[in-house]
Amino acid sequence: MPHHRSMPRHRSVCVNSVVNSNMDNIVHVSSAIFPFILLVRFSTILSLKVMSVLLSDLSFIVK
Repeated sequence: MPHHRSMPRHRSVCVNSVVNSNMDNIVHVSSAIFPFILLVRFSTILSLKVMSVLLSDLSFIVK
């Protein structure tokens, strides 16, 4: 009976260690991906602004 009682505690410790290591990996990956996402978002916004400016210039030239 005491052996059976000690099993879930050990299992929960194993699960906690696995979850902690996974969280560390997620933090590392997200910190690596976050600047890339910012860069992509910034570049898309910049390209949209450039496109709108170019389109307005083209319409002005056409007029």
